[in-house]
Amino acid sequence: MKRETIITAIVFLVVGFFAGYITEAEFNWNAPPAMAPGAAASAAPAGTSAIINQGDAVAGTADGAKLPPGHLPLEVAGKIKSLEDQALQNPQDPAPRLEVANLYYDQRQYNHAAEWYEKGLELDPRNVGARTDLGTAYFNLGRTDDALKQYQESLKIDPNHEPTMFNMIIVNLQGTHDLAAARAAYDQLHRRNPNYPGLTDLKETLDAGNGKTRGAPATR
Repeated sequence: MKRETIITAIVFLVVGFFAGYITEAEFNWNAPPAMAPGAAASAAPAGTSAIINQGDAVAGTADGAKLPPGHLPLEVAGKIKSLEDQALQNPQDPAPRLEVANLYYDQRQYNHAAEWYEKGLELDPRNVGARTDLGTAYFNLGRTDDALKQYQESLKIDPNHEPTMFNMIIVNLQGTHDLAAARAAYDQLHRRNPNYPGLTDLKETLDAGNGKTRGAPATR
């Protein structure tokens, strides 16, 4: 459950996205920048990814040499290989599978991350954190509908899981551009925890999306 807090940094992206695109109370919904696996990862809080191409990152080796884009740092590759071996040796243990998924996510290799989250959830289907992380990996791959399905499944298991609620707001704003669904997710989280980090920024974004002045009280 290392990256279920994902999309926090993307809040600031979303705020700017809406502020510049509201004209005559209507949205000019431009498609988000190409999602080639992804956006910002856990280092910049996890899930902020969907905007930065993986090719922009250059991995380093232990001795400081540069590897071509897309190549794993040697230390990370070694950890992944060890964990993959553990997964083979312990086919009923979801832990090494999910650790592999987390490492791939940290490297913005969301396709591999999603694959290993799926494998982990085969053994531990009620792991809300892992399911939310899988949804986030899907979102960073441009699979918005699949991301929302995972978040919905997470909330069936734990209706009070706040990171999932928060992520649903972001994905409905940035992925589906469904303002009503984003507002519903916001209201759900606000009732649960009005002080959840980043929620105030999202309220301003939602109010702006409704053609209101920033900071105006939200219509309930």
